[in-house]
Amino acid sequence: MNKNILSGIVIAAGTVIVISFFLPWAKVSISAVGVSKELAKDAKIILKDTPLAGKLLGRLEKATDAIGALGDVDVKTQVTGYGIPVLVNRKISKVAFSLVQIMFKSAANVDIKSYLVYLLPLLGIFCGVAAILGQKNKLYIIIMLVVAGLVSIAGLYNLYTADLSNIAVKITIMNGLWFTMYGFLFIFLVGIAWLILDKKS
Repeated sequence: MNKNILSGIVIAAGTVIVISFFLPWAKVSISAVGVSKELAKDAKIILKDTPLAGKLLGRLEKATDAIGALGDVDVKTQVTGYGIPVLVNRKISKVAFSLVQIMFKSAANVDIKSYLVYLLPLLGIFCGVAAILGQKNKLYIIIMLVVAGLVSIAGLYNLYTADLSNIAVKITIMNGLWFTMYGFLFIFLVGIAWLILDKKS
């Protein structure tokens, strides 16, 4: 296959990765009753046995019962790849926090780890540039293959093996993140095909 075609395919996959960074990566659907119960649980831990605790917990229980009696409200939230570090570092989104926890298998230093998502579109661009340079120097194809392989295999492994029952909220992984990881997997496979075809010619 012509190197120009292979290069074009990688550039197209890199473009998908960049666009996917701005698409929804995860969605959470939580009930208003669930939110109220979560608040009560957090208040119990934070306030413990203070005089304010009993009063506040009583009001939260009444609010929960009132919402339940009226009919529960379903609250839906989405987060894009671009929005993850912003939301995590403002500490306002359990969706973003949980998504980083899934991707890195740990909640430790989640605020620092959240910024690593910015590397994904940059690596997508790098792969496109490497494909262009690789037409004259095979070393760039090898580097591209290694980068895409590491990102896609590690990312897809973490997504498929994540125990979603152990995270802060119930989330659904959206197309943006799947497109990103499969985009890198596609580049990885194109890199392998490129090296095989280059060896034969």
